[in-house]
Amino acid sequence: MRWQTADIDTYQQSQSYVDTVLVPLLSVSLGEEMKNHVAMGEYISLIAMEMEKQFRGRLLQLPPLVYPQNEPREQLLRHAGAWVDELKANGKNHVIWITSDPAWKNDENDLPGLLLWFPHLPIEHMDKKLQQKTMNDQMKEILPQVMKEWQKENGI
Repeated sequence: MRWQTADIDTYQQSQSYVDTVLVPLLSVSLGEEMKNHVAMGEYISLIAMEMEKQFRGRLLQLPPLVYPQNEPREQLLRHAGAWVDELKANGKNHVIWITSDPAWKNDENDLPGLLLWFPHLPIEHMDKKLQQKTMNDQMKEILPQVMKEWQKENGI
């Protein structure tokens, strides 16, 4: 289920089964790296949509946590912690963060929940069939990590 009105009625009727939230982490820069940040965001958005389809019924995809590229890491981690507090207060046991921003790899141990980092692939140059195959391949890699996360009794 996604953060959209069409899905929220379904979520509210079945929220006791939805124990996982998915939060894309998207960096923004209007400088020379702008196109790279846009491409990373598009790629992560596609992965998020595919994950939502694959794990529908157990996962709620929240809006992305969007941040300026130069925002201090401590501030970002505090912001992520505030999200986790809100999620815990509402009965969610697992949070999955997805990003292509390599800076998050350094914070992986400080970020509560599961961090899935994907190197950015240039999907803008792929035809639809190759994009779908790429998404299917990514899902095959993600599935064991998500299953391992779900096996933790107290994920966050």
